[in-house]
Amino acid sequence: MNDLKVVIADDDAVSRAILRNFVRLFPNYDVVAEAATGKELLQLTFELRPHIVLVDIYMPELDGMEAVKLCRQFLPSVQVIFTTGDDQFAVKAFEISATDYIVKPVERIRLFQALEKARTFIEIVNQPVTSMKPLNKRLEIRMKHSIVWLPMEDILFVEKENRKTIIHTADEQYETTLPLNEVEKRLTHCFFKTHRSYIVNLKKVVKITHVGETYKVHFFSCEKVAYISKLKFHEVQRRMVTIHL
Repeated sequence: MNDLKVVIADDDAVSRAILRNFVRLFPNYDVVAEAATGKELLQLTFELRPHIVLVDIYMPELDGMEAVKLCRQFLPSVQVIFTTGDDQFAVKAFEISATDYIVKPVERIRLFQALEKARTFIEIVNQPVTSMKPLNKRLEIRMKHSIVWLPMEDILFVEKENRKTIIHTADEQYETTLPLNEVEKRLTHCFFKTHRSYIVNLKKVVKITHVGETYKVHFFSCEKVAYISKLKFHEVQRRMVTIHL
């Protein structure tokens, strides 16, 4: 892969210089532009189509959070690393699928780790589609007195409950004795095991919220929720980028 294009956005010139000098120490990353406002970041992202943006939260004209949301509208694949002096926006940052969130003062090693995480996300996005699981259109569910062939796109998530496995759609739920791991093998690449007891259709996710040591998954027009373990959260982020491109 060629060098990844990086744009730095921060209203403080000293902070931009620190980030620029750090990035120059790392191979395979190239700072192509700097922005002092959210509007400048928006324009540069549109013109240069960077792979990665390093963004402060507090900036004039348009704050970093809002600027990133707008950037993602025309460049969904851009990887966002927030670098800010305030830790209170971390959950909101991850809700909009930020790659990482670094609290200032930024340390060189910490920045490198975040950039490498962004590189991993980009490599996943660029993987050939042929490496994904085959696309089966329906899931066969065998129950006590019937067999159901459920369209994959109707499934929101699959849940393990005691010795039962429950497949949830927006309107119905189907119980089977088939183990969760066996169900996982039969699902398409849109599904991911987010927790030891949950497999989620990532195409159906509309919001993720932080609850204690786990994350709650919300679906459109549905009160049912699933869960993501703390250890699986970043992997979910990576896969969400791939799924929604």
